[in-house]
Amino acid sequence: MGFTLTPVRDALGVRPGRLLIGGGWIDWDGERFDQLNPATNEVMASFPVAGERGVDLAVAAARNAFDEGPWPMLRAQDRKRMIQPIVDRIYAAEEELHKLQCLDNGMPYHLTRGSRVGAKASADMFDHYAGWIDKINGETYPVFSGASNMQYLSFREPVGVVAAILPYNGPLYTFGTKVGAALACGCTVVVKPSEYTNLAVSRMAEILADCDLPPGVLNLVTGAGETGASLASHPGVDKVSVTGSPEVGERIYTAGAQTMKRLSLELGGKSAGIVFPDARSVAAAATTLMGLCSTFLSGQICSTPSRAVVHESILDEFVHHAREQVKKVRFGDPFDPETTSAPIVSKRQMAKILGLVQAGRDEGATLVFGGDEPGGELAQGNWINPALFTGVRNDMRIAREEVFGPVLSVIRFRTEEEAVAIANDSDYGLAGAVYTTDISRAFRVARAVRSGSIGINNYASVPNAPMGGVKRSGLGREGGWQTIEAYTELKTININLDA
Repeated sequence: MGFTLTPVRDALGVRPGRLLIGGGWIDWDGERFDQLNPATNEVMASFPVAGERGVDLAVAAARNAFDEGPWPMLRAQDRKRMIQPIVDRIYAAEEELHKLQCLDNGMPYHLTRGSRVGAKASADMFDHYAGWIDKINGETYPVFSGASNMQYLSFREPVGVVAAILPYNGPLYTFGTKVGAALACGCTVVVKPSEYTNLAVSRMAEILADCDLPPGVLNLVTGAGETGASLASHPGVDKVSVTGSPEVGERIYTAGAQTMKRLSLELGGKSAGIVFPDARSVAAAATTLMGLCSTFLSGQICSTPSRAVVHESILDEFVHHAREQVKKVRFGDPFDPETTSAPIVSKRQMAKILGLVQAGRDEGATLVFGGDEPGGELAQGNWINPALFTGVRNDMRIAREEVFGPVLSVIRFRTEEEAVAIANDSDYGLAGAVYTTDISRAFRVARAVRSGSIGINNYASVPNAPMGGVKRSGLGREGGWQTIEAYTELKTININLDA
């Protein structure tokens, strides 16, 4: 007999979802959809399909709050005082938020608290951006020539109405990243969570709605592709910030071009973890790379190095330790402290992963272990046993397409130059890692790999450092001052001092 998550759902008092528009919660009179927990496929709650009608209402409220309301014009001190309490309220609701996110995507509860996708990380984002509010400044420029006595100054102004479209793997963290930055800059926001993960984001919206934000500064719409497309292409939206798949990013890029929308797109990844024979510990490198694919979110993170580019002299040792790591993987109730890994978010994503596993076998790679469904008591949920491929060529689908699941492809190399070439032979460039004790080599390779970020002997993201990708991995950066630039427009004013 399998487990059930309905007691946790009921204990949290989960109710049918609503839309937040213009400062008020709306019991939607239109179509609704059920959100399932992927560990059991039980219904957690129903949510409105906002669609074009709901998006129109939400954007109108955000537009009015920006064009007519006080928010964009507030003094820095006043805006900071209104945002700072949000941090404490998130901390106060931390346990509830983690449980809701667990009901959203099956992320193991005991691994969430200290993770970079937990409530604390979201609070850190609000705190970080609140600290920027009284430091968002422009510049003065020296007089360029004697042709005129003109003084030039620049100012940073909020970009306007922001559409924040969130992914299913880290709804709390990306809420803080996008909404926290947008509000700090004086923008108004319409946020749309993934159709798979609405619970935690809805609670975050409640927390902000209970603060003193003016009506319409934050709005929430729910729904799937139609809702997202309506929001991303809406003429009343000035900027779209999305974390999602490259396919979604391409559609948003095209739709946004018609109105020259400002874009921040953090999209997919096919990152390479390069392991040299002089790595401090081959066991640690193998355990880390396999663990990123097999535990926590089971490889459903865009920055996961799903290509292990391993020197041929340590290939067998690497595979041995990867196999040992997978022996520690435990599936099951996400609230059980023994559970190490999340389920796959949907049956659709499961089918994609299993199809790519089969493609790897068909193209001649060796499936060392995994890649099948565990069955038994887990059959009710979306579970796939972690897979490791060897004999992978960089032209195979499993080496080129983003699997977004528990699959690690091992590609052998002989020379440093070959390793860099393999890493760069990709449509993506989001993140990556280099394992070596040779600091000159580490720095040389990190600079040579075309990627938004690279870790040397480890990898992590923090609120005050930029994160983003090159090539098909997206546009722009989120984190630190670069985010402030992304949510503001630069205005230059010139003054005739002889007037």
